[in-house]
Amino acid sequence: MGVATVEDSPSQWSGNQSLAALERGVLLQATGDYALSARDLSDADNNLEIIDLSTDAIGQIGEYIYSGSASQYKASPIERLSMNALNMLNFLASGDLTGAAVEARRFTNARDTLASVGIEAASYYGAYLTGFIFEWLGEGNRALRYYEEALAAGGLTGLAEPIARLASLNPYRGPRIQSLLAASGLAEGVKSGRTSEILTVVALGRVPYKVPERIPLGAAVGIAGAYISGNPKILERSVLKVLVYPELTASQSRARNASVYVDGAAVPLELVSSLGREIRSEYELIKPRIIGSAVSRMITRAVAAEGIRAAGNQAGDGGAIIGLLGALFAEASLVALDKPDTRSWTFLPDRISISRSPVQPGAHEVEVRVKGIDDVRRVPVNVPANGFVVVVVTLPQ
Repeated sequence: MGVATVEDSPSQWSGNQSLAALERGVLLQATGDYALSARDLSDADNNLEIIDLSTDAIGQIGEYIYSGSASQYKASPIERLSMNALNMLNFLASGDLTGAAVEARRFTNARDTLASVGIEAASYYGAYLTGFIFEWLGEGNRALRYYEEALAAGGLTGLAEPIARLASLNPYRGPRIQSLLAASGLAEGVKSGRTSEILTVVALGRVPYKVPERIPLGAAVGIAGAYISGNPKILERSVLKVLVYPELTASQSRARNASVYVDGAAVPLELVSSLGREIRSEYELIKPRIIGSAVSRMITRAVAAEGIRAAGNQAGDGGAIIGLLGALFAEASLVALDKPDTRSWTFLPDRISISRSPVQPGAHEVEVRVKGIDDVRRVPVNVPANGFVVVVVTLPQ
C-alpha cells in the first residue's frame, strides 16, 4: 500500500491500493483489530469503482480486463456488497450499533444503485446483518424486509423466533416470512418482549481467484458468440491460435466448517452465504463477454497485420517476405500487450455462517471449533440486559 505501518493509510489512492486495503481489512478483522479493519474497508469503499456488467460489455469490460495492473482495481457487484457486509461485522463486534447502522445504509445504497442500472446482486448475509441492526434499532418493519431477503438463502430456522417476535408488532409479511411462521408454529402466541442474545458470525475459507488461462481460438469463438465484434474468419490466417483470458480457480482453503458452543452447549450454526459459489455464478455470466472482447481485440490486430502484409505484397522485390514477417511481428507484438488482469480479492471469505443464541444477561463463553485446521476460539462475553453481543471469527485459511 506504500505506507510504513499497519496504522497508516495512503494519502492518495491509485492502482492496487484499494485492493490492498480490502486484503488488509480482512486480515485485520481476522486478528480482531476491528477498528483498523473498519478504516481499511471504509477507505476501500470510498476509492473503489464497480465493474459495469450491464452496458457496453465488449468495450468497457474488455478494456478493463486487458488494461493491466496500472488501472484502478474495480470490484464486482458481489465484492462491493460483501465489503459493506464485512464492515458491519467490524462495528457490531465493537458494540457500535450506530456505526453498524451507517454501514447498513451504505450497503442498501450500493445495492439500490446496482439495481438502478439493471444489476441484481444478492448478499444474503448482508441482508441478515442489516435486518439484525434495524431490529436492535427498533425499526421492526424494516428489519422484517431484510430478513425476508435473507431467507432466500434457504432454511435459516434461527430466524424463526426473532421474526415471529417482530411480526407480532409489525405488519410486514413477505412470502418467505409467511412460510417460515407457518412451518415453525410461531405465528401466534410468541412473546413480543426483547431478550438478551449472542450473535456469532463465522467467516471461513477464501473465494476463488483469477489466473491466466489458455484456450484454443476456435473454442473461444464458440463461447463468445454474439459478443465478438468483427469477422472472426480473418483469424484463420493468424499465427496465434491460442487466447489467454482470466479464469477462476479454487483457493486451497482448509477451514471449511465450524461448530459453535455457548457455555459448553452446542448451538445451531447456519450457512447464510456461499460467496465462492456466488462469485463463480457472477463470473460465468460475464465470461462470454470477456472472451468476446479478447477475440475482438485479436481481430483488430489481425486486420492491422493484413494491412502490413498487403503493403509488402505490393512492394515487390522480396516485399512479400518482408510484409509477411512484418505482419507476424506486428500481430504478435500487439497481442502480447493484451495480458489479462488477474487481480483478485483473495482473502474474501468463502462461507459465512451465523448462529443466534438467546441467553440470560451476564457472563458467558462462546467457543468456535473450526474443522480442517483444528482451531478453537474461546471468547468470553458479557451480555447486557435486553442487549446483544456479536462474536466474529474470520479465518481466511
